[in-house]
Amino acid sequence: MHDRGRRRWLVAACVIAIAAAMVTVMGLRHRAAQAAVLRADPDRILADADLRATAIAAGRPVFEHHCAVCHGSAGRADPQRGIPDLTDDEHLYGSGKVSEIEQIARYGIRAHDKRGWTLASMPAYASAVPYAAEPLPPQTPAQIEALTQYLLSFSGRATDAAAAARGRRQFDTAGCWDCHGHNGEGDDAVGAPTLTDDVWLYGGSHNAIHRSIARGRAGYSPAFARRLSAAELRDVAVYVASLAPARTTP
Repeated sequence: MHDRGRRRWLVAACVIAIAAAMVTVMGLRHRAAQAAVLRADPDRILADADLRATAIAAGRPVFEHHCAVCHGSAGRADPQRGIPDLTDDEHLYGSGKVSEIEQIARYGIRAHDKRGWTLASMPAYASAVPYAAEPLPPQTPAQIEALTQYLLSFSGRATDAAAAARGRRQFDTAGCWDCHGHNGEGDDAVGAPTLTDDVWLYGGSHNAIHRSIARGRAGYSPAFARRLSAAELRDVAVYVASLAPARTTP
């Protein structure tokens, strides 16, 4: 009986030792894989099957814990709150590269960090001082409606052609072109959206566009530099980039 009990104890000890060794090996492999993700060019990770799998598996829970509260678990748009769609190929800041997304996650947008994107906000043209950083002329209700009609004309939805024509001229005199370009093409270097497509951060209805022009917009994305590790920032950036259609170039 004594020998039988001893054998059982030895078997149990061996099982525990093997399990502990397996956990150690798996941990070492995970750390090695994560180190490889951090060493890699961030914009080439999605093209490498092993690096991609490692980063996405680690980035998904980071996204769900820190980002889904605004972006939702699926990363879909919410125009009521100015939440962008992370699953399309439209990008307000940059072009969707992992390195750009990582910068946004680290330093934020209008998050009081000079290393983040803080350059531009949408002026509130119905205010006496539309934009504190630069002198811009306020617009009357009729002028705001004309600008609204002009933006609607890009998609053939203008209901007042004469007002749209006036809005075209005001687009230059009110300073809209400075961020959005003379033809409304936008500028992803400062976060100025393209106005000629059918993608709208706050909605593309007449009322939504009118409200954006009249009251302004200044969306916010928090900076996670002090809350997430370098590995977590890289992983979540890769995960977010993976939600959008595959890029054909790095």
